[in-house]
Amino acid sequence: MLTAIVTILIFLIMISLHEFGHFIMAKLSGVSVLEFAVGMGPAIFKKQGKETLYSIRVFPIGGYCKLDGENSETDNPSAFCNQKLWKRFLVVAAGAILNILLGFVLIIIMISIQPHSEGQPNTISTPIIESLVENSYIEESGIQPGDKIVEIDGHKIHIYDEIRLYTSKLQGDEIIPVTVERDNKKLEFEIKPSLSETIYEYGEDSATVTTIINGAEDKQIIEYTDEVRENVSSVIGQTASEKRYLIGFEAHQQEVTIFNIIPYAYHYTGYVIKMVYRALWDMITGKTGFSEVSGPVGIVSAVNTAINANVQYRLVNILSLASVLTINLGVFNLLPLPALDGGRLFFMLIELIRRKPVPPEKEGMVHAIGLMLLLLLSIVISYNDIMKIIMK
Repeated sequence: MLTAIVTILIFLIMISLHEFGHFIMAKLSGVSVLEFAVGMGPAIFKKQGKETLYSIRVFPIGGYCKLDGENSETDNPSAFCNQKLWKRFLVVAAGAILNILLGFVLIIIMISIQPHSEGQPNTISTPIIESLVENSYIEESGIQPGDKIVEIDGHKIHIYDEIRLYTSKLQGDEIIPVTVERDNKKLEFEIKPSLSETIYEYGEDSATVTTIINGAEDKQIIEYTDEVRENVSSVIGQTASEKRYLIGFEAHQQEVTIFNIIPYAYHYTGYVIKMVYRALWDMITGKTGFSEVSGPVGIVSAVNTAINANVQYRLVNILSLASVLTINLGVFNLLPLPALDGGRLFFMLIELIRRKPVPPEKEGMVHAIGLMLLLLLSIVISYNDIMKIIMK
């Protein structure tokens, strides 16, 4: 029940805010808004304003902003179709922009409340090297603790998470150019990724964690607390392992302050946007299988995982998921695909080039076909999500 409520709430806020973006920009631009609705289906509350009908509808699964002249021609001078191109462009783009801004705000809240040890300050990971991982190849490169990584393989680095983004698919045979800042000077190095294998052995009272980096082994025994024991009870007696390639350093932790939280959230928002585009590109180029794409059912599953996490991390996990989802919604809506806001913006760019609009009936036909294809895609993705859950 809690999963259903949280999922509905996330979708309702994301979509309603998206539509509110269209609404507020239309009002500011002098565009006539016929109705602004929260929810779908029959209305349970209505209030007629001077121009706009405001309504709350029975199914909390979205909302809409109905503009006069949005899909047809009319003589009303304040109708959407009779506005200058730049005004129409702003009205259409505002929904996605507000989704991304919501993600930015949620990231600030998430960082502000993330759990930390009692008596210790709340911190964020930075691209500054605190220490080098023993036995990793970075030790031989000349890079030192205190260096700040500013570029990896031609990509600018602003926050630590971007380093993970650009090194997540290392295979071990690459030589990676890395630029660091030391004493206000930029220095260039080349690094070979290090192979790290971690083996987890879950005993009755403790877990043995063995880390092997480039063949050198380090073993730790972690005693269970009552809370940890409850979380690992289903895997006691089992062994798990993971392999990955890494650069090989521990990140410097910086205390969160009012001065660094906003720029960090800004760059983290950019990091999420980059992840979305990278995932889309990997899917287009075949690097990521279609089966790895998740839709509404997959989102419900992710919300359920966040809710069932340790109570201490539950709210942070939900906010993290919501921030990624709303930024995804904003970015996806800006793609130049029919039926999406990006598709409408694309037709406006064509209008700018042709110096006259595409006939509404032709544009409408393209969007109608695009909507049917998107619905079909959603059905296929939902089927894949359900099969993933069944096969677990």
